[in-house]
Amino acid sequence: MMIRIDEAVKRHLHFLRMTGKAQNTIDQADYKFNRFLELMGPDSHLDDFKTRQDVMPYIDALRDKQCQPVTINNYLSALRGLYDWAIAEHLVTHNPFHQLRVKVNEPLPQDVPSPRTILTIIDTIDVPLYRTFLTLQLHTGMRINEVRTLELGDVDMTERRIHIRESKAGKTRTVPLNDMIYAIMQTYLEEERRRVDSPLVFPSLRAGTICKTTINSHLTRAAAEVIGHKITSHKLRHAFTTHLYEQGVMETTLSELLGHREPKTTRRYIRVQENHLRDAVGRLRLD
Repeated sequence: MMIRIDEAVKRHLHFLRMTGKAQNTIDQADYKFNRFLELMGPDSHLDDFKTRQDVMPYIDALRDKQCQPVTINNYLSALRGLYDWAIAEHLVTHNPFHQLRVKVNEPLPQDVPSPRTILTIIDTIDVPLYRTFLTLQLHTGMRINEVRTLELGDVDMTERRIHIRESKAGKTRTVPLNDMIYAIMQTYLEEERRRVDSPLVFPSLRAGTICKTTINSHLTRAAAEVIGHKITSHKLRHAFTTHLYEQGVMETTLSELLGHREPKTTRRYIRVQENHLRDAVGRLRLD
């Protein structure tokens, strides 16, 4: 039975009221569920999330907001309760949040593939919409939600730039298009974009926004085939940042491109490769 998460939340909150839960507890749960829908898409269904891998983008997004591990585990606990209730109601048969917790002081994953490797992965995706969507992310460092909600009027092909409105940090910014992604976007917009009545650059078949889970499922499957393990679209933002940093781009410039308020947030995205660390140490001369 396919049921939207927002509908399940309404029923679950009613259940909490009927079982005598305190109003403060209900309000906190409602807030956490709304945060999940904000980050993962308001049109998400319970069945969109079956495994831990399906909900890892949510954890990554919370980390991106600089949520502490204790806070993240608190959010996960609320969602675990929602899915436990849904199982009891025979709405789903699985709980992707079962025993899922992050460790306190757990560092972000270090295994960020190189942009060239990621391009190889993306190129194996047959559907032009998903392939172009992910390629744009890799070349601009845009957040998945920023690409999902990108409108045709925000893409200035004459000036070769994208205008991002109301980003997660609450600021607008402009991101230039390099030669490669400009050519890819030109082909996509002229020949491959779905012919539906929608202002979106990447519309779904019904002219709405694409589900995050759909995007990540295409990427994770392709990555598993090419490199033997899964990655999510959030890694593309890390790869973009790391590659430019290794090419000598200043942190302040990276912060502007990524739409970060604070440079310290940008530093969390930088994963310097081991060969660059070796090169740095090799420059030390004491004689």
